[in-house]
Amino acid sequence: MNPHLRKYMDAGFDSVEGWCDHRLFHIIDKLNDVQGGLRTRAGVLEIGVHHGKFFILLNQLTEESDESAALDLFAEQDLNIDGSGCGNLQAFERNLSLYDKHKGKNVRILSSDSTSLSPSLFASTRFRFISIDGGHTPEHTLNDLALAADWVHPQGVVVVDDILNYHWLGVFEGVIRFLLTTPTLVPFAIGNNKLFLCRLSYYSRYFHEISASDLKTKIVSLLGRQLVAL
Repeated sequence: MNPHLRKYMDAGFDSVEGWCDHRLFHIIDKLNDVQGGLRTRAGVLEIGVHHGKFFILLNQLTEESDESAALDLFAEQDLNIDGSGCGNLQAFERNLSLYDKHKGKNVRILSSDSTSLSPSLFASTRFRFISIDGGHTPEHTLNDLALAADWVHPQGVVVVDDILNYHWLGVFEGVIRFLLTTPTLVPFAIGNNKLFLCRLSYYSRYFHEISASDLKTKIVSLLGRQLVAL
C-alpha cells in the first residue's frame, strides 16, 4: 500500500468523524496504481467534505504542486435541504493540519452550494479523483455529476457516495438520470456504498484492472454495462 495511505489508515482515519471504512484504502490504492500506469497526475476534489475523512484519504496521493479542492456548505446549513451531513470548517481545517500529508497547503476550500457553481470555476484545473458526497437529492446528484464530468482528468475517477443507501434514494435516482441522459461518465465498479465512474475511453482499462484484482467479489450489471462488485 502507498505509505501515505498506510500512515493515515494507521493513525488519524479513525479519529475523523465520517462514514467510510478501511476497505476504501485498498480500493483507492489499487485505483492509484492504475492511474500510475496511465501517468496521471492531478489533485483531488470532494463535494461535501463533512470533516474530511475521505478527502484526506484521497489527498494523501497528491503532490504539494497538485491543486486540490474541498467544497461544502459549512456554516450555511440553512441550504442543507435534505439534512445530508453537516460540514464543519473548523473541524475540517484541524483534521487537515493533523493528518493530511501537506497539512492542507495544496487545498482550496470553498463554502458554497454546488448547484450555484459554474463549470468555469475550474476551467484550467482537472482532478484525478472527484468524490461526490454533497446534497443527496436527485437534482444535487445530477448537478454534481455534470460538474464532475467537466472537471475530472481524462484518466480520472469519479466516486459517488451512498449509491445504495435506502435512506438517500435521491442519489440513486440522480445517478440513473445522469446515465440515461448524459453518459459522459460510465460506471466500472461498485462497493462500500460507492459507485466508481470514469470516461468511456478508459472504462475497459479500469474494469479489467479491477476485475483482475483480489478486490473483486463478482461481476454485476447496471443499465447493460458490466461493473466489478467490490
